[in-house]
Amino acid sequence: MKNKYIVKSILFLFIFLNAILIFSSTKAADLEIGGKFNTSITGYYSQDSEFAYIPQANLDWELFLPRWGNNEIRCAGNVYTNLEEGKIDFFWKKLYWKHRFDKFHLTVGRQPISWSFGSLLNPVDYSLGAEALDREYNAKYQDALELYYPINWHTSLSLTVSPMSNWEDFKIGIRGRTLVNDFDVAVHFIQEQIKNKGKGTQRFGITAKGDLGKYGVYGSLGYYHDEKKSYSFLLGVDYSYFFQTGSRLYLQAEYLTIPPEMLAQITGSIMNNAQYDIEKNIQLLVTNASYQIDEFSNIGMTVFYNACDNSTIFMPNYSNQIKDNINFKIQAGIINQSVVNTNPENNTIVSDNNRSGFIEIGFDYTF
Repeated sequence: MKNKYIVKSILFLFIFLNAILIFSSTKAADLEIGGKFNTSITGYYSQDSEFAYIPQANLDWELFLPRWGNNEIRCAGNVYTNLEEGKIDFFWKKLYWKHRFDKFHLTVGRQPISWSFGSLLNPVDYSLGAEALDREYNAKYQDALELYYPINWHTSLSLTVSPMSNWEDFKIGIRGRTLVNDFDVAVHFIQEQIKNKGKGTQRFGITAKGDLGKYGVYGSLGYYHDEKKSYSFLLGVDYSYFFQTGSRLYLQAEYLTIPPEMLAQITGSIMNNAQYDIEKNIQLLVTNASYQIDEFSNIGMTVFYNACDNSTIFMPNYSNQIKDNINFKIQAGIINQSVVNTNPENNTIVSDNNRSGFIEIGFDYTF
């Protein structure tokens, strides 16, 4: 733990000194700050409990600093309401220094790391659960060192190193990306070295995305080696149709087979994985349909279906830009999930449906 704070202190001091050099050679007019303020209230309903609601507010901000030679400093954070502890809390999203050498780029510090490829869910990301359903989560932002080596305009290699729960446990990721017959193809290997496990765990993944006629197709294959060996497979397709009025219909569908322990991670905890057989993969179908009514408003529907227990989730949403910088949004969820219970009297298994739901109403202001 002591080494963790020493390394962080040295890193922060290094970034801070570079920031001073940039500030000292920059006019105040060259500095800009931007971001988004979000406020919402979410109501929850479940058969097992009464209706409850949670108010939330958070502020995303970023300070835009001009480059100093081949150096770049990025600062961004999130101020949010921590309801569990009853206080206002803060989370660094970006606090890194980047230097562009002649042959490669070096980035050190808190930075966003996500190996997304346009899917709704991603079972082969650098950190599982970094992004889901066009939302990003804290797992996306890592204290890391990244080396990026561009070979040509469509081929590159990258090396990422980041600590895990502490600085004795770490993760190393190597990724190669190129173009194969107009398909964007990426291959990566991740080693998670955990001290109390000795050898650690390995993850291997490959992703591909391209176009077949009017349709976009993409997929991924993942292999995981921990206490057991498991795999994941994803196949997706998307399609856009533009009307003469200027509106747009977008359709997207994915089929996934994943280890059950990954379900809550990659879906943003929307689906629970506590009741599944850990030896069998989960079969999941996810669809999304959105209709852009005009340049200000959009309506959509996301549906989850779990073939293992016939669980379904319907998530309709609507957003409307009511002023230049103010956006109104409403999202709901109707969850029908199977619950398996054991009857202690005759040792039988009883299956029942547990229905629950939520509705979220909010505004965001961009500046």
